[in-house]
Amino acid sequence: MLINGTDYLVLTLDFETFYGTGYSLTNPKYNTFKYITDPQFKIHGVGVQIDDDTENAIYFRHEQLYDAKVWLNGLRKRFNKPIALNCHNTAFDGLILWHCFDKWRPDYYLDTLSMSRGMFVGFPANLKDLAIRLWPEDETRRKGDELITTFNKRELTDAEQDVLGGYCMQDVNLTYLAFIEMEQYFPDDEIEAINKTLRFNCWPYFECDQALLNEEINYQLSQEAEILASAADQYAATDATIDTFKKQLSSNPQFSALLERLGVRVPLKKNPKNEDIPALGQKDWDYQKLVASHPEHATLWAARKNAKSNIQLSRARWVQAVAQWWGGQLPVPLNYYGADTSRWSGGEKLNLQNLPRNNNGEIITDPNSGRLRRSMRAPEGGVVVVRDLNNIEGRVLAWVAQQQHLLDLFRNGDCPYLYMAAGIYGLNFAEMTKKSHPGERNVGKVAVLGLGYGLGAQNFWVQLNTGPMGMDPIPCDFPFAHRIVTTYRTTNDKIVGYWGRCDQYLADMYRGASYEDGPLTIGPNHIMLPNGMALQYPNLQAREHANGFDFKFGPKGPNRKIYGGHLTENIVQALARVIINEQMITVDRNLRDNYGWDQARLVHMVHDEMIAIVPEDKGDEVYQMMGDVMSTPPTWATDLPLLSEGGVAQEYSK
Repeated sequence: MLINGTDYLVLTLDFETFYGTGYSLTNPKYNTFKYITDPQFKIHGVGVQIDDDTENAIYFRHEQLYDAKVWLNGLRKRFNKPIALNCHNTAFDGLILWHCFDKWRPDYYLDTLSMSRGMFVGFPANLKDLAIRLWPEDETRRKGDELITTFNKRELTDAEQDVLGGYCMQDVNLTYLAFIEMEQYFPDDEIEAINKTLRFNCWPYFECDQALLNEEINYQLSQEAEILASAADQYAATDATIDTFKKQLSSNPQFSALLERLGVRVPLKKNPKNEDIPALGQKDWDYQKLVASHPEHATLWAARKNAKSNIQLSRARWVQAVAQWWGGQLPVPLNYYGADTSRWSGGEKLNLQNLPRNNNGEIITDPNSGRLRRSMRAPEGGVVVVRDLNNIEGRVLAWVAQQQHLLDLFRNGDCPYLYMAAGIYGLNFAEMTKKSHPGERNVGKVAVLGLGYGLGAQNFWVQLNTGPMGMDPIPCDFPFAHRIVTTYRTTNDKIVGYWGRCDQYLADMYRGASYEDGPLTIGPNHIMLPNGMALQYPNLQAREHANGFDFKFGPKGPNRKIYGGHLTENIVQALARVIINEQMITVDRNLRDNYGWDQARLVHMVHDEMIAIVPEDKGDEVYQMMGDVMSTPPTWATDLPLLSEGGVAQEYSK
């Protein structure tokens, strides 16, 4: 089958494995890596099919797994073709092939689970639901439910193996048919994006510095203990132990009682039964307002956050464990179409997106900063090459809205954050630098990155006071936050106007209009992007009121709000993602053609950043090549000013 210009043998494959009480991927204590390396792991069987040849499809039972290895290893020689592996959840099956079949890997990765996420955004992507969506009238194309009969059974009878084999081969055939059905509508670049995503996961290249990970874990534990002890001195009962106090902070009823004793009103929200319950989650808006309104209890808020979940500690432990299970290597699991805007998201409890950087770029003035990121290293003889697109969302937003002064700042290499800060504080922009006005620049940065999508003054005030974008809190009163919002909107009138344009897009999508506007094509319930994929708003509904319309949408009915500013954010993020994917494809092919992927390849990406591991003597050369690619605007936005930055090091530190 021809895939992106190459004729591949499509191998559709599905593993059936033991699962039981406490041991399954639905258990939050497990991820795929732990599941596969657990002593309980057992392959009951594996089904395989070549292209559409159902007559010669095979189900190998557990006792035939050696035969399956021989069969797999002989495929390329037998057919004299490269192999494209097709599964429904290839991240799972591909890892089993790597871990249990002597690091077997295909020449190309396909995945109908990923394709389902991209084609039916927001809908369940499992094979059962996908089959119903693809063939609503064909009852013969349905996923069976026989797997449940093997629950808690490590040893299967011949009869049970026959049933499981039939179930498996039905899945294999459905997966192949689903790929054929969706592939005709799927852009080539997106098929390639799926291949890269799975290669990051199933063909690991990073190595891990276990000593640094131990340092990070110990540091997080000491920080947690310090925060709890400090809060306990102020808020715990005199006879309470640290453990007792931590439980008090973790329990909503006990924490509510503590707040009431302090004279702080506990915010409430409705549960699914329409009952009032405390709104004390870190993402609850009323709790965020509470935190912003009571900075005198900052120690208590920090202790509550740590008691509920220390994300950095949890992530460091998972990274360390996965690297140990995987022989010192670290796969990079990402979710293709992890967000509705088509961006990737972190997976498998590692969330290797948005790892904190060093606090001061190349110079590590604080050894505790960026340690988790720095623990990811190139193998001996290699280097990590990193390039990220500078403020890509800000550039795309300025371009779609045609905010000319911002575009000029980007083209001239000037700092939009300092420019915004000059307007906020009434300073002379020409006399400002990052070193001379770091605090003002931070406020300008938060304004530029946070106010481009319609955020109001009250929300912005909460953001500043609770710590915006991973920064420390920026204490301020509401009038100051309101003045920043007003200054931003006055300075960026074209961006504000684009929010209104997006309100019109929503109205046009709702009434079923179809037309092109720049790189976008507006249609019923969707906006087509220049890469052939779409922002999707199923079941879009409008409700008229005195000031206009409110819009809602959702796969299960109109239960999610959408408005002009929010749609602006969706469009900007989606276009930025189209750009980075096009650039990754160009870079990756360059690495393949000039060095070979066994020597130099992309190993990770983070929204606006791509990461490669290459031979040490090729680092600077590859860095320059990546810079050339990432400064070239796409064909659909030839006047979009792009700039990238990064570096070359033994570790992932830039």
